Amino acid sequence: MHDGYHNVVADHYEAGAEEYEMRSCNNHVLEGLRDAFREVTMEQSPKRMLEIGYGPGVDMMWFADQDGVEQVHGIDLTPTFERIVLEKAATRGDGKVQPLKGAADQAVELLGEAAVDTVYVYFGALNTTEDLDRAAQAIHDVLAPGGKAVLTFVNKWYAFEIFWNLVTFRPRKAMARVRKVWTGYSPTKHLASHCPSSREVQKAFGKRLTLRRRQGYCIVHPAWYRHHWGPEGSRRSRAFHTIDRWLRWTPFWNLGEHSLYVYEREATTA
Repeated sequence: MHDGYHNVVADHYEAGAEEYEMRSCNNHVLEGLRDAFREVTMEQSPKRMLEIGYGPGVDMMWFADQDGVEQVHGIDLTPTFERIVLEKAATRGDGKVQPLKGAADQAVELLGEAAVDTVYVYFGALNTTEDLDRAAQAIHDVLAPGGKAVLTFVNKWYAFEIFWNLVTFRPRKAMARVRKVWTGYSPTKHLASHCPSSREVQKAFGKRLTLRRRQGYCIVHPAWYRHHWGPEGSRRSRAFHTIDRWLRWTPFWNLGEHSLYVYEREATTA
């Protein structure tokens, strides 16, 4: 484990941890993405789950309330997030929510091999893993045979972001995600991370797990940080969503702001 980089990531999120849930839950684009990711995850019939990068535990709590889900574990680097979710878990009092402090590549160390049937990662937690290959191995190992991983990434080839910044004469910003190191969304609070291409994702996960599904989000619909361009419930937003739903099944699926992948660990044979 590379403590130096992980400490940088933890410190980055620690600074605004207390307000993170309020900010994220007041953005209709983020909430729409969250609902879409959850729908795909529930299609995997999860029972014993692991979230990597759980933040304030919004999704952990939601999944713990769903029929059929027996346990929701979580791994996150940020101490305040761990405290927040421990408090929420104590309030529930049912023992279903188990937050842990650590990194993605520590999944087996923290939970053991074949400990869960579903791993999910929302909103780019794997963009800040130092070694995607090592994280992929840990996700494979923590999954039981036949288990599924629902992985989302902040995408490298976000076509609209490139186009918009080029036509507004900001070429450096247009190429920000394409570079080896991306400094994140904030113009002032930088976090060194990486936006992998679909080829990079497949290189890390495809040699261990079988790809079952892939699709893109916010291909033409404005991303969460431009949510005012498509006001909630507006005709414009509905039109963008309709186009997105069509494009995500075409070769243009990987040109959106987020990409989602569903991988499966091979089931054991008799």
